[in-house]
Amino acid sequence: MNPSGGLRWHWRAWRSAALWSPTSAQIASWLAGVQPNSKKLLLLGPSAGWMLPSAWLLRFESIHAVDIDPFARWLFGWRHGAALKAAGVHWHYQTGDALAELPRLLVAHPQACVLLDNVLGQLRFHTPAWQEATLFTSLQLAEIKRLLKGREWGSVHDFLSGPAEGLLSGQDFPAAQSFVTTPATDHPVDVTWLAAVKPRGEWLDHLTDQVFPAGTPVQHIGWAFRAHYWHWLQAGWLQP
Repeated sequence: MNPSGGLRWHWRAWRSAALWSPTSAQIASWLAGVQPNSKKLLLLGPSAGWMLPSAWLLRFESIHAVDIDPFARWLFGWRHGAALKAAGVHWHYQTGDALAELPRLLVAHPQACVLLDNVLGQLRFHTPAWQEATLFTSLQLAEIKRLLKGREWGSVHDFLSGPAEGLLSGQDFPAAQSFVTTPATDHPVDVTWLAAVKPRGEWLDHLTDQVFPAGTPVQHIGWAFRAHYWHWLQAGWLQP
């Protein structure tokens, strides 16, 4: 089973709709400010689109989604299919490894903008046993960015994650923060924002601090993944 998907993931996502709703709302707010030039979307790794707003997807004339999870296609259709059909959006969902097939997909969809939906933060978990995670992730990101150069593209991904004791569902949720990325040696760390969730213990670095080039506007969003365990998401969109 793929380490970042499967029935267990879908069950958790469905059960966690209320807990995740503040994060879904912040992602929707960020996407509302993203104005793609292209009317075609290449959507990579969206799973069932559990935290994607249908309203943003309706901006496109056609959507080609790709995810390795064999259950994702049906569940994506269950969540978004009716709205897409009613709006006349042509959509196709392919089961496959979106990153492995990225060169072919970009050739097949030359006019499409690209959204990587909660994919890049999972790269470190796919590191081969014989390779070191930091090097593997760095090389993968460098190749992905090379392939996407000249494209209109964006990503929502994990930045950090770890145990915390504050701000559960129903309490005041920390507002998303917007930054402009600086060189890799000096990425912004919103300590004040992070303090709101009362982090404790060791947090995991998802090795995504070099996804976006310096000068890219980046939105930081909190995600109460489960009680007392939070993820810090990054979201950004680049124009060619």
